[in-house]
Amino acid sequence: MKKLRRYGIIMVAIVPLLLFIHGQIQLQTTRHNLQKLSEFTYILQLVKSNWVQEVDLDTLIDFAIQGMLKSLDPHSAYLTPEGTEELTIQSKGKYGGLGIQIGIRDGWLTVIAPIEGTPADRAGMRPGDRIIKIEGVSTKGITLQEAVKKLRGDPGTKVTITVERPGMKEPFDLTITRAIIEIKSVPYYGVLEDDIGYIRLAHFDGGAADEVRKAVDDLRSKGVRKFILDLRSNPGGLLKEAVNVADIFIGKDSLVVSVQGRNPSINRDYKATQPGPPPWPVVVLVDRGSASASEIVSGAIQDWERGVILGDTTFGKGSVQHIFRVTGDRVLKLTTALYYTPSGRCIHRTDTLRYLLRVPTAKDTFYTLGRRHRPQVGGGGIIPDIVHETRYVSPIVDKIMRKGLFLTFGARYAREHTELKPGFDLSDDVLESFKSELRAHDVEFADSEFVAHKDEIKLRLKMAIAETKWGSAGRYEVWLKADPWVNEAIEILKASETLDDLFEQASRY
Repeated sequence: MKKLRRYGIIMVAIVPLLLFIHGQIQLQTTRHNLQKLSEFTYILQLVKSNWVQEVDLDTLIDFAIQGMLKSLDPHSAYLTPEGTEELTIQSKGKYGGLGIQIGIRDGWLTVIAPIEGTPADRAGMRPGDRIIKIEGVSTKGITLQEAVKKLRGDPGTKVTITVERPGMKEPFDLTITRAIIEIKSVPYYGVLEDDIGYIRLAHFDGGAADEVRKAVDDLRSKGVRKFILDLRSNPGGLLKEAVNVADIFIGKDSLVVSVQGRNPSINRDYKATQPGPPPWPVVVLVDRGSASASEIVSGAIQDWERGVILGDTTFGKGSVQHIFRVTGDRVLKLTTALYYTPSGRCIHRTDTLRYLLRVPTAKDTFYTLGRRHRPQVGGGGIIPDIVHETRYVSPIVDKIMRKGLFLTFGARYAREHTELKPGFDLSDDVLESFKSELRAHDVEFADSEFVAHKDEIKLRLKMAIAETKWGSAGRYEVWLKADPWVNEAIEILKASETLDDLFEQASRY
């Protein structure tokens, strides 16, 4: 009893002391915050009164807010009425522009991925391209909102951008004509060989999961029991669609992705709700242009051991933005949470030298949730099970694409040769004729360069002819037969009747 009484006396003495200390800490914090705000107000007034030119106070405050948000991460922003309108345009899925998904990497405007069939795609833009100038003005330090405003515009108008590309010695200019950008989530699917089906998922717009499910059901009805899901250069889209696409491939009640932030009300787990298909082998293709929703889907499939990921490490865009209404016509777009795969890996990759945002799991090791318990790295992005570096087009093909000459020659050839059938080939005489046309359009190259890249040039030309003749399906059917990653996936699936077989094949790489 005496010990209990003594304990009670001590607690009675300590609790008020702790409350007092807590109050003093809060008071000191409040005083410090007020001091910093007073400091900011004083500097603002000094600038307003003494700067070399007269400046509007509202402008100064707007720039101060933008500078603060710019230090956090590349996606947080204070949107003016024009920026708010742009956000609305993006959500509709139809707009006038180039057709590229962009981000900020190392302080530069960087292409995450071009959207298939758009002006940027046809001009030959690639994931990882840096846009270092827009209409001759440097983009160093530009915000995403500023860049989007400059790149978008009325259909039919032109914009000139200067591009710095990995592997090329000098930057080059591209003049691209803007167009209405309409995105088709699943532009192609089909049976490749026997029981192997292919689904190209290009974007996670509204209805993407329905399109994928329709493709899966149709392929299954044709005897397909193994799948290649192509997420290369897919820049993402709607979270809901990512969850619903993953739902098709993983088991019911399995976690797809977690959204976690400082505010507990934001945190949420998204789980599969539909019974998944039988455990048939799946190979998912990704590259540096696979981002956001693509990383959610590939991460879930990888963590639950429902398939093998093949390709290059993905982009690492795993942050969530929330819209806060500030005034009647201005909003704050603020990063409030990050995406985590089912095993706990943070998808996001950040530039820690430039931004305050840090990746919580950058140095951690995780393990898949199936019985194989395979190790995974949490440094941002999805690292494939079978890793290949993204292959870029050769310089000569790049020059031809920039001038649009594959499409020009291909369209004319298709019109003049109505007898063409699927599986057609091109003779050396046709390639010589194409070479002459390139020279006529001032494309500079040596004969030895043309010979060295003859197969690549021939493939691109056949793709352009097939697209003119049979639409996008024709282009895909030509391209897929020559795609090394697709052919590797086919060989792996041919040797895999079960998931065990699939992971056994993957372990050999």
